[in-house]
Amino acid sequence: MNVHILGCGVSAPGLPDIEALSQVLAGGELGEDKPGSGNISLLSPRERRRCPETVRLSMAAAEQACQTAGLDPSEPDAVFASGMGDLAISDYMCRTLAETPDLLSPMRFHNSVHNAAAGYWSIGAGGRGDVTALSGATDSLVTGLMEAASHILTDHRPVLLVVYDSAADGPMRAVWPANHPFASAFVMGVAEGNQGSAIKLGPEPARVDDDCPSLPAGLAERAADNPAARALHLLALLQGYHRGPVHLAARQGPGLRIEPVT
Repeated sequence: MNVHILGCGVSAPGLPDIEALSQVLAGGELGEDKPGSGNISLLSPRERRRCPETVRLSMAAAEQACQTAGLDPSEPDAVFASGMGDLAISDYMCRTLAETPDLLSPMRFHNSVHNAAAGYWSIGAGGRGDVTALSGATDSLVTGLMEAASHILTDHRPVLLVVYDSAADGPMRAVWPANHPFASAFVMGVAEGNQGSAIKLGPEPARVDDDCPSLPAGLAERAADNPAARALHLLALLQGYHRGPVHLAARQGPGLRIEPVT
């Protein structure tokens, strides 16, 4: 099916926004690799202090996408896709329950649920539409794109897709060896007129490895490090760095072929 990407955003250490990504694609260097705070305005200062890094990064990317799409954040339906949620909190919860369960933080317990980012977005944006939180493990980007596209096909209204995952802490690194957190967001809509960038999505059965045009070295390392950062291949396509196609693998179902509509 064909969809329009009306706006996009990114938030990660060294990549605070789309402008920073464009500079790297143009030959610049990644910014300082420090923990990303995410530039968000939809939460109060108190909520920003209390929410985890995955929430800050995903909301920052989502705000950018809505801004570039010219949409009020409350308007689109939303799909939040994350393979593992916030692994730093998962590691904290497991260690604390094993060692000092009476000291478990109620706030960190509250933030440990997989749909925490979706919940904070619903509250902060004042969303009036559907908000879905899903996980497809390492396939979450593909799963999220297919879920968002199905919403568009069914409801004919814009959908905000947010794809994010954290770096792994402690023993969690054995199952999710990511060194950098990453979040990206896309406002997707029905492919009509000249608004946004039109792309074609098509299933690719039995694809188990990505096959995408090359990225600058620093971005290629990020895309290989964190499954959510595979979205960098799509972002590079949308930024005009290459013309595709982008082939994204999936181990639990069909992969996805993405190419521009000409």
